[in-house]
Amino acid sequence: MKPVWSSLDTKVNSRTRAILMVHYFGQPQDIDKFLNFSRKHQLFLLEDNAHGHGGSFKGKELGTFGHIGISSPRKFLDIGDGGLLYLNNSYEEDSLPALNYQEQETNGGQIRKYLNKFPVAKHKLKLFFKKRPEYENPRAFREPYAEDLYLSRKSSLLIDSTDWKEISKLRRKRFVELQEISVHGGLSPVFENLSNESNPWCFPAYAKDQEEAIHWFNWGWKNNINVHSWPTLREEQILKEDNAFNRWKKLICFPISDQPYL
Repeated sequence: MKPVWSSLDTKVNSRTRAILMVHYFGQPQDIDKFLNFSRKHQLFLLEDNAHGHGGSFKGKELGTFGHIGISSPRKFLDIGDGGLLYLNNSYEEDSLPALNYQEQETNGGQIRKYLNKFPVAKHKLKLFFKKRPEYENPRAFREPYAEDLYLSRKSSLLIDSTDWKEISKLRRKRFVELQEISVHGGLSPVFENLSNESNPWCFPAYAKDQEEAIHWFNWGWKNNINVHSWPTLREEQILKEDNAFNRWKKLICFPISDQPYL
């Protein structure tokens, strides 16, 4: 989940323009190393904080360290939209695209929010009408393409009014609880230690093999807990069947909810 720094210098050449820093699952990378490396080689630092909105590093908000950063608060709130773009260079205001708002929620979004008020009934309907997603199939999920995604004013207000420090504190507590449960269940946590400034998106762990991972997917489906795989793989990664693909087969992610599992 982090670069092999000893070999990274040899990868840089005259065509290299940027380095990407991803805070996987909301766990901050070694940001000082990324900053020093990008300065040393005069590279743009692109920061992907889609998994860790609300987290920080040395008191500074994640997503704001790179020349360009992104964050995804919608992964933590009951909203269908809401992404953030951070620009740390100076830009002329009229050179940036105008921010558009979508005032009306889609019918699907309204139905989802209504059903969320009745979780038990929603779960029974799901078991009756749907099959468990094929989390073990690397080709099952592909990100949908959209020409434009609008940010609703309602979502914008919710993002701004949320107490992210309090949410982060609670989610770190749930993360530690899940860590204890996973070890007791024979799983291997991806991270030995959690940053005390992070806002974890989920709890990742490795099963012994894909068969055991499927067991956990089935357990989550029956108990209304969205245990899932991650990430979506490119076709060339699937065909190579390399170490990364073999690790993907064993990786399972537990959602972090407001309530403890036990």
